[in-house]
Amino acid sequence: MRRTLWLLLGLLLLGCEVTLEGGYRVAEAQLLFPESTERWTYFYGEPREVRLGEKTLRLSEPQGESLWAVPGALFVNGLPLYRETGPALAPVGETVRGTLGGRIAVRAKADLASVWLYDGTGWVKLTGSLAKGQEAILSLFPTGSNLPPANYTTPSFANLLSRETQVILREILARRGGRQVVVYELKEPVLRPLPLDPAPVFYRAQALGVQYGIEVEVLLPPPSPSYRVLAKDTMSAYTETAPKALLALTQSRFAEGWGLVVGNRVPRPPAPQVDFRTRAVAFFFWGLKPTGGYDLVVVGVSRVGETARVVLRLTTPPPGAIVTQALTSPYVVLELERVRKVVFTDPSGRVLAEDSE
Repeated sequence: MRRTLWLLLGLLLLGCEVTLEGGYRVAEAQLLFPESTERWTYFYGEPREVRLGEKTLRLSEPQGESLWAVPGALFVNGLPLYRETGPALAPVGETVRGTLGGRIAVRAKADLASVWLYDGTGWVKLTGSLAKGQEAILSLFPTGSNLPPANYTTPSFANLLSRETQVILREILARRGGRQVVVYELKEPVLRPLPLDPAPVFYRAQALGVQYGIEVEVLLPPPSPSYRVLAKDTMSAYTETAPKALLALTQSRFAEGWGLVVGNRVPRPPAPQVDFRTRAVAFFFWGLKPTGGYDLVVVGVSRVGETARVVLRLTTPPPGAIVTQALTSPYVVLELERVRKVVFTDPSGRVLAEDSE
């Protein structure tokens, strides 16, 4: 409950800049430049003095204009912000461009909330959240051209106000030297909060990694997924109680399995298109169930030689659950790489059904 109240208070302060009686607020941008790490700290509230270790920070009303001043922020010892500079940290991400077309690869080396590109004209959001170790490959520019993208927009970051973001981005672009710029929004700060005395009533910090210039390398297209779900539901026309597997390597065999899916429905749902020269289709019918509440989920597919192993998680309704009082028959249809045998198992390895051609 207490955490929820603090969260609501934080959102209120971030969105509305409410002044609290007797307190002050801190907003901090942690800028991870290639050559250094900089902490830009802004203070909001009434003029006062604050201790930072052996230093005294005199917070006062704005004194003149400055490129680094944020509207509404206090000056610190006559300057528009408090600034610290330290050694560079390891890059939090890497963005490269392919040699052909407009392919871009973004590789996360930390947990990222978003990634933005300045291409020399405007800002483009490359991707949203990426976990450390993940890679996103996207087509940003029209294939085979150097035309700029059309979806320019203004970056926004979770823990910075728009007026703070404007000042920070202006500084980042001032250092680009004609190069393209990539900005990585980190999910968590990388520097500890300043040990201020008295402590602020609210301290928000946003870490941003900065990359100048985009290297070019050969980017291979991402591999096609080993499988895709063509159909999944709880109402097949299969009426036996025992599970059944069916592997289709031809159109006629596929039609047989599809007939067990749709039965005598009118109108008859059209069958998906499959290239049986390189692909196969595997059907799994769990069997007739007395009620609703039964479901299955594809956990994963692996292949050893000419055999595909499909792992399913089967779910049954718990005792006393409110479910549909009607017969159901759960099934899933998968398109796979071409194999000669398919084996369906549960996560423990127990074989549910199998088929081969």
